[in-house]
Amino acid sequence: MKNKYFNFVAAATLAFGVVACNNDADNTAMNDTTTTTTTTTTTGEYAAMADSARINSDAGNYLNARTGQPLRINVDPQTGQRMNAETGEPVWRYVDRRTWWVYGGDNWEPQGEARMDNNALMYKDNNDNWVTYERRWQTEDENLMKDWKIKYDKDGSYKMKSDDTKIKVDADGETKIKTEDGKKIKIDKDGTKIKDNK
Repeated sequence: MKNKYFNFVAAATLAFGVVACNNDADNTAMNDTTTTTTTTTTTGEYAAMADSARINSDAGNYLNARTGQPLRINVDPQTGQRMNAETGEPVWRYVDRRTWWVYGGDNWEPQGEARMDNNALMYKDNNDNWVTYERRWQTEDENLMKDWKIKYDKDGSYKMKSDDTKIKVDADGETKIKTEDGKKIKIDKDGTKIKDNK
């Protein structure tokens, strides 16, 4: 009787081992075909806008409205402020090359139309004529420049100031932003926020 019981336990153990090995093989095969997707999301009032700007900038969808060259835009997820990722300067307007709309203003709604003409961006003016950037936007740029006081230093750093915001960009590209309400933000040269006192 003991021998039969021992044989049953041994057979059951062996059968369980084969099933377990079989399941491990199935899991290994399944794990080999499983892919993991990692996404980076931002938090803050303007988080969706910041993520969208990052994705579209990386895809090359945004153009510098003045030069027609690809533009990388960083959007502060807390304030919504748009900055040129390479220079740290504010972005007042840009062209979305998928639609050829010019975006800008306080609400970042479409401000006009653009088109590429012999490797130069042209803009539709109020009379439906296609004109250069300077003819279309010069007056608005002058008004924006009055709002922002900019001081450049010899080492390549600069400071910008408006009524409610101060921005300092070091020669190595690190940006510090201080707002009227006491908020301080520090962004490294790659556009990664490294300090935010909210």
